[in-house]
Amino acid sequence: MRESHDPRRKKSRFRNSLLSRYIIIICIALVLIPLLIPLSLSASWLVSRLVFPATPNEVTPALPYYGSGMTLEEMWHNEALSLNGKSAEEIDTRLKELKAKYPEAAMFWVDAEGTTHVRLPERSDIPSKWTPEDAVDYMKKAVSGEPFTVVAFIGGDEESTGQGFMSFELSREYMKHSTGGSGRDTRFYGFFMFLMFAFFILLSYLFFRDIRKRLLRLESAMTWTGPNGLPVKIPMGRPDEIGRLEQAFNHMIDELDYSRRREHEEEELRKNLIGNLSHDLRTPLTVLGGQLYSFRKEPLSEQGRQSLALMESKIEDLGGLIDHLLDYNLLTSGRYALTLAEHDVLRIVRMSAAAWYPLWEKAGIEADIELPEEEPLMWTIDEQGFRRVLDNLFQNLVRHAGTGGYVGIRLERRHGKAALVIADRGPGLAAGSPAKGAGLGLTIVDLLLREMGLVREAESPPTEGGTKIYIYPS
Repeated sequence: MRESHDPRRKKSRFRNSLLSRYIIIICIALVLIPLLIPLSLSASWLVSRLVFPATPNEVTPALPYYGSGMTLEEMWHNEALSLNGKSAEEIDTRLKELKAKYPEAAMFWVDAEGTTHVRLPERSDIPSKWTPEDAVDYMKKAVSGEPFTVVAFIGGDEESTGQGFMSFELSREYMKHSTGGSGRDTRFYGFFMFLMFAFFILLSYLFFRDIRKRLLRLESAMTWTGPNGLPVKIPMGRPDEIGRLEQAFNHMIDELDYSRRREHEEEELRKNLIGNLSHDLRTPLTVLGGQLYSFRKEPLSEQGRQSLALMESKIEDLGGLIDHLLDYNLLTSGRYALTLAEHDVLRIVRMSAAAWYPLWEKAGIEADIELPEEEPLMWTIDEQGFRRVLDNLFQNLVRHAGTGGYVGIRLERRHGKAALVIADRGPGLAAGSPAKGAGLGLTIVDLLLREMGLVREAESPPTEGGTKIYIYPS
């Protein structure tokens, strides 16, 4: 089949191909995966709310966010710097303003004499009068502890201002973003992500399962034969690579069926031709035979008698060939009448060999017949058909292996069975002897043996020479 170069057909084939379909599945996965995460989070939150509704006692209000530690520390130091040179009242006022801005924070300030001024809120753990040891101990505890603590010297420099220090304390939970709720919003996130990926795995499984199913169906169609001895046509599927393979398979079945019908028609034509030709030739041969018989009554010279004998011999051979053609035609068309029954094969062989003995003696062929006398060899055969087989084999031996001057008939074991052996000392199979099976006579032998359930095998032993023909039940 010639490959098409039509761009439209190539485009259609790619669109309908298995490769394009699988590429579409991969592309869908790559496009949708970025959307799966927010969708899964949303679905998880919704299902969590539906399955586990929050009670008023379980609802945790969202905490305010005051910024990171670096931001708060920078803010507090800037405020301390801005209060440089301010009076105690002004410092108190500013801290109260900052408390309003950061209501969850705790603030206080201590002047240069160690006196604590405003406490926001009021706290008993803050001493009213600070010693240097108290200040050092407080600052040591405030480092990396809870709550988050920032201590800044008012004016920005302890030595230059001498105005004391101010402290800012805030629980670290206010320094984190909070979504509120009961913490159950994302408990189904992994489940929904699993469902999404399982969906793509299912698509891939269905894709390859469909391919496997179609290939197994095609394999079954190739191995199963219908009543006509040919594989059965398979229904067409999608127009992809497997579909085109199915189309090619069905086309092959059509071609085989067409060839089978053509062969049958030609065989019938050949059989009719052989039958008609055989009948048409027999009439002129009969006339020629009668004329030659009349010539024998006429006075002829020695050379004329020899020529007449040669013509009679050739006419007889031609008559035998016509008989072979008729038998072959009847055997191949299944119209050769055989009556199968149990017969003693050894008795039939002895009778045929006795009939051929004068011809062997005339041709200088020594007959060596070694058949057991004690018990018969019973085969289910047609007696006349088996005689015809023996006659054809003996005639073939005289014509093509007569130079060996020997014919041997005996029984041997062949593949565990008793086999009739007809041996000669002629050229053998290696010399291209027709004993190989060539010729119409041996073809008729094989057809007759097949109808009687027998097998013929021929071989040339390298040590003995000549040809051995084995006949035994199949």
